[in-house]
Amino acid sequence: VHINQRQVKQIAVANNGRFNFDVEWQLQLPGGGLVPAALSLSPMFATAKRGGKTHFELSYKPVRNGQLPPGLVAVCRVTNGRTYEVQITGEGRTPAVSLSWVDHDFGPTFLHSRGMPVETRTLRIANEDSVEHFFDVQWEDSVEHFFDVQWEAKASRAQTPAPPGMSGEEGFADSGLPGEEDESDASAFEIDVAPAVLQPGEFRDIVVAFKPRSTRAYATMVPVEINNLYTVPLSLRGEGCECRAELATPSMQQVHFGTLHAGEETRRTVTLVNRSRRALEVDLREAASLLSTMEVTIALSKASVTGVPVCTLRPREAMEVALSFAPSRRVQAFSEELFALLSNRPRALLMLHGACQAMEVRLETEAVPFGPVVRNATATRRVQLENQGDIGTRFEWDPLQLAPHFAISPLSGFIGPGEDVTFELTFRPSELSRDLFARPTLRVEGSRALPLSLSGQCVEATAAEKPLLFRSKVRERVVQNIPLKNTALSLWRIKPVISSTEWEGDELIELAAGETKNYALTYCPLTMTKEGKHDAQIFFPLPDGTAHLYRLEGISDPPALTGVVSVEVPARVKKPILLQVTNWLKVTQRFLVRVGRKDGKDEEMTLKGHDHFDVPALQMREYALHLYAHKEGTTQAEVTFENEKTDEFVRYELKVKVLPPSVASTISLSGAVRQLVTHAMDVDNPLDVPLSLTVSCDLPEVIVPSTLLLGAGMAAVLNLSWRPLVKGSREATLTLSSAELGNIVHKVRLEAIGAADVRTLQFKAGLGGSQLQSFRFANYLRGSGPAVYKCAVKSGTDFEVEVKDVAAPPADGTTGSEVSVEIRFEPSRLGEVADTLTIAHPDGGEYVCNLLGLGSEPGRLGPIVIKAGQTVQVPFKNVLNANVEFASSASPAGAFAVGKPRETIPAKKGAAIAVSFKPEPGTPAGTRVDGQLVVIANAPASATGSEGPLQWVVYLRGET
Repeated sequence: VHINQRQVKQIAVANNGRFNFDVEWQLQLPGGGLVPAALSLSPMFATAKRGGKTHFELSYKPVRNGQLPPGLVAVCRVTNGRTYEVQITGEGRTPAVSLSWVDHDFGPTFLHSRGMPVETRTLRIANEDSVEHFFDVQWEDSVEHFFDVQWEAKASRAQTPAPPGMSGEEGFADSGLPGEEDESDASAFEIDVAPAVLQPGEFRDIVVAFKPRSTRAYATMVPVEINNLYTVPLSLRGEGCECRAELATPSMQQVHFGTLHAGEETRRTVTLVNRSRRALEVDLREAASLLSTMEVTIALSKASVTGVPVCTLRPREAMEVALSFAPSRRVQAFSEELFALLSNRPRALLMLHGACQAMEVRLETEAVPFGPVVRNATATRRVQLENQGDIGTRFEWDPLQLAPHFAISPLSGFIGPGEDVTFELTFRPSELSRDLFARPTLRVEGSRALPLSLSGQCVEATAAEKPLLFRSKVRERVVQNIPLKNTALSLWRIKPVISSTEWEGDELIELAAGETKNYALTYCPLTMTKEGKHDAQIFFPLPDGTAHLYRLEGISDPPALTGVVSVEVPARVKKPILLQVTNWLKVTQRFLVRVGRKDGKDEEMTLKGHDHFDVPALQMREYALHLYAHKEGTTQAEVTFENEKTDEFVRYELKVKVLPPSVASTISLSGAVRQLVTHAMDVDNPLDVPLSLTVSCDLPEVIVPSTLLLGAGMAAVLNLSWRPLVKGSREATLTLSSAELGNIVHKVRLEAIGAADVRTLQFKAGLGGSQLQSFRFANYLRGSGPAVYKCAVKSGTDFEVEVKDVAAPPADGTTGSEVSVEIRFEPSRLGEVADTLTIAHPDGGEYVCNLLGLGSEPGRLGPIVIKAGQTVQVPFKNVLNANVEFASSASPAGAFAVGKPRETIPAKKGAAIAVSFKPEPGTPAGTRVDGQLVVIANAPASATGSEGPLQWVVYLRGET
C-alpha cells in the first residue's frame, strides 16, 4: 500500500442459522505487542441477523515504509460460539515512478504562430512498481515566471533541489525579466496531459511543446505530483528566433506558364535565399505532390537526394528552383500558390499560372452500395456524369450488364463541355441474397470506358417478441415483486439463481407453510441498453421438486444529470471548475470529456479541460474545467464524461454568470510639459473571426483612433498620444468595445514632469520712445470653441501687453494652433530692465517669457516748423517713474522763446511746452531760422539712471 493511502478490505460474516448472534473483533499480535496505528477495523462489535450478512471494514493507511508485524491477526468471536482468526499482512511502500528526464533545453527555435508545427520533446513517466500509481502534471499552476518564483526564496532551497545543471545562486541570476506587456516564460511551453493511473509496468508518454513568440530566452519549471505525495520539478528552457526565406527578386513571385496543348512543355527558374539566422530545412515534397496533379514538376539545384525536392540551406545561402509544366492531359486554368515547408513551417513562395486544353469526362463515384433491401422492394440512387473538358461527346450503357436486379436511366445521350448528366439507378431484388452486384461500364466516345460497381443485399422482415420489461435510468435501481407461494406444510428456504449481474435480490427467502410472499427483484444496470435490451433469467428451485423460471428483459435509459453547478466569475478571468467523477466499475475507466454550449456562443466564452480523464476503480476524482469569458452575460453548458469503449457517461449541467470585468491593465505615460508622448499597445484578437473595436478615452488630451480593426486570431497595435499641458498627475480610462468581447477597460496613469519652457525677448528703445514685439505660443486644447488665455506682466512698469485676454482657436489633433501676443517696451530710465510675461489657461497650461529691455539716451526730435509770430505746443511726456521738474529753454534766444521755463510733470503723464518764434526786425521774408528746444529733467540719478543731467533735444525751424 502506498504511503499515506488508505486500502480497505470488506469482511462478511454470514448467519445461516435460525437465531441472531453477536460478533466481537479484536486485533492481536503474538506476545501482546502493540498493534500499529495504521491498521483499523470497524465496527469492533455487531449483531449478525439470521439469514443475512454483516459487513466489517478493515483499513490500512501506512505513513512510512515497512511491513506489518508478522503474526498479526484479527480475531472474530461469536457469542456462545466459535472463534475465527484472520491473518493480516501488508506493506507500506514509496511509489517507484521514474521520469525519462527532468531538464531539457530546446535551444534556438523559430517563432511560433497559429497552425505552425511545434518543437516537442516526449517525457515518459513509467511505473516500475508492482502496484498502480497516480500522477498529475500541475501544468495549470506553473505559469509563474521561473525567475520570479526563485524556488520560494532561500528558505525552501534546503528542501527543494535546484534544477539539473544549476547549483546554489547560479540558477537564480538575473536574466533580464520582460516588461509588463511581454509574454511570460511559461506561456511559451505547453504540456497536454491529464491525471492518470499507471498500472505496474505501464508508462505514459507526455508531449512537451515549445512555442516561442519573441526573440528572447525562456525558462520555467513544471511540478509533477506522484500520488499527491511527492513533487518532481521539470526544468524547461529555450530561445526564440525568426524564420526568413525569400525569393531573390519580387518579380519571381508570379510564374506564368501560359496555355499549352497536350505534349508541350515550358520551364521556369526562380532563386530562393535563406535570410534566417539558422539553417532551414526546405521541403517541397507536398508542393510537388500537389502540383503533379497539374502536370507541374519541381527540381532543386541543391537537393539532398537526387529527384527529391528536399534540401538544407545554410544562413544566407541561395538555391535555384526549376519549375517544369509538361501536360499530357487536360489541365484547367489554374493559379496555384507554391507552398514550401521551411523547417516544418508552411510558407507561400510564389504563384503559378497555367492551363492545358483537352477532353475530360468522369463519373462522380465508381461504386454505389444500396445496402439491405426487402425482397421485391425498390431502392434508387443517383450518380452524376461530369464533362470538365473543353469538347462534347456521346455516351452509352449496356443494359445486359445490369440485369436482372439493376437498371439505369438514361442508357445513352450526349454531354457538352461543362455540362452534367444525372443517371437514376434502380435496385429491385427478387431473391434472398447477401451479395448481389453488377459491374457495368459506360462507353464514352473518344475516351476510355468508365467502370461502375453496384452492390446490394436482399433480406426478409422478422417479427420481434414482446418482453416483460424492467426500465430505469442507468446506475439507478428499480424494483419489481415476484409472488411466491408455499403450497407445502413445512418451511421453505429458497435460494434464487439470477443469470445476470444487472439484477439482484436476496440470496435466501423463507416461506412458512401456506405463506405467500413477494420476492423483491432489483434491476440496477451499469450499462445503457441503447437500442437493445438486457436479457436474463431468474430460477426459483422449489423444495417440492418443481421450479419457477422467469425471463427478464431490462431497458436501461441514459442517466440523469449528476448535478447542476452554478458559477459566477468576472469576465476575462480564468477560473477552474471542479467536477467530481465517480468510477462505478471495478476497473479503471478512461472518459472522453465533451463540453457543449446550449447558446452556441463559443466565441464569447471558452470552457477548456483535458480531452481524456482517468478514474481508478471504484474511486472518485475531481476534473478541472477551466472557464474563460470575454464579456459579461449568462450561459448554460453540459459537460459529459463518456467511456468510449462502453458509451457510458456522466453528465453535469453548468450555469455560468459572467460578471463585468476588472481593469485589464494599467498604462503609465510620463513626459515633459508640452512634449508629445506616444505609447504603442498590442491588442490581441482571441477569436477566429475579424473584430472591429471602438476605442474611446474619457480624457480628451489622450488621442486614440476611433476604431481598431483586428483580423481573425491576429494582433494589432493601438497607438496612444498625449501632450501634457499642466504639470501634475492624472488618471484616465481607456475603453475598447465590441459586440463580441464587450468592454475592455484599461487604466491610464498620466504624469507631467518638468517646468514650462521659458523663452526670452530683448528690447531696446530711447527714453520717450517705445518698441513693439510679438510673442508666439501654441494652443493644444481641442474643442468646439476658442480657449481664452490670460496675459500679464509681472511688474508692468516698462513693459505692457496690448491685449490682456487672448482667444486661441482650438487645436487640430496633436498639432497646436499658433497664437501671437504683442508686448510694448517703453523705458522709464536709462540702463537695463527685466520683467516676466505670463500667459496662462487652467487647462492649456502656462507660458513664461523673460523680457529684457535696454533704455538708451533720448533721441533727437523734430524739426518742428514755426511760422513767424506764432506759438506751437510741443508734446512732451514724463517717462520717469517719479514726479519730476523739467527745465525748458530754446535757442537762439533772440528768435525762439519758451512760454513756461519750469514745470513739474507727474510720472508717466504728458504735457505741452509752448514755443514761439519771433524773428529779428529786418529779416527778409522766406528766411529759415534753425534752433532747438532743450528739456532737462531735474531728477536724481537713481530715478533717471544717468550720472549726468538727462535732457531731451527737439529741433526747431522758424520760417518768415
